Amino acid sequence: MPTRPRVLVTGAGGQVGTAMRSLVPWADFRTHAELDVTDPASIEAATEGKDIVVHLAAMTQVDWCELQPDRAAEINTGGTGNVIAAARMHGARVIYLSTDFVFRGDDPPYAEDDSLSPVNVYGETKLGGEEQLDPAAGDLVVRTSWVFGQGINFLRTILGAATEGPVTVVEDQIGRPTAAADLAFALERLIRAPIAGRLHVAGDGAPCSWADLAELALQYAGRSTEVIRVDTESFRAAHPERVAPRPPNSTLSIDKARDLDIPLVDWRASLQRYVEELV
Repeated sequence: MPTRPRVLVTGAGGQVGTAMRSLVPWADFRTHAELDVTDPASIEAATEGKDIVVHLAAMTQVDWCELQPDRAAEINTGGTGNVIAAARMHGARVIYLSTDFVFRGDDPPYAEDDSLSPVNVYGETKLGGEEQLDPAAGDLVVRTSWVFGQGINFLRTILGAATEGPVTVVEDQIGRPTAAADLAFALERLIRAPIAGRLHVAGDGAPCSWADLAELALQYAGRSTEVIRVDTESFRAAHPERVAPRPPNSTLSIDKARDLDIPLVDWRASLQRYVEELV
């Protein structure tokens, strides 16, 4: 492999792909509009001449996945299969971005080889993608959680809603927030590292609830908006559009990443920088 590997990034218009552009400027970045992962011929053509495919393309809206399970499976499971088949054809390895939602959420923190039991369609279809990767070919599953960056996300929604009055946020779902910029930095390192198998990369520091995250973001934004804490069932009863179940505590163990010297950043510091740039 050359010193500078030839890289294809799928789903490059999302939060992580956007953050990667300045770190791997020589890569071939393809947005959803530019590369349909459900089209095998397009994937084969895009993968030709590449050493690594960083596969970010996915249907990530959890409730949409629950309402459109066939489409979610077509993109998240079938699309990943297409990427892997094309990579094998051209001798490339795949780095696949997956999710904490492959875990049930009742026995955290979760290590890379813990039992997998997703509670929603999104997690099921992302797991279907994971199961097709081959560590013997150098493939790597990178699981992450609660990503925030450029584009629509929980934090932007909360900061926007806070201008209208108190915000209601779930307090009984726990996880690790992760800045897209920090995840992108780790992925840039993994592009150059011969690591295969499974790896958790998420924000360092103590896990938190969505309500904790909202309160801290508002504090960093200099706002005194009240956060009304509710449990998941109460929130779902008030928001019937939230149809997908969520794992109660999907905290990822990041000990393996630490042992491998993969760069990890405390999510609180990244959150403060992120919010200050927004406001």
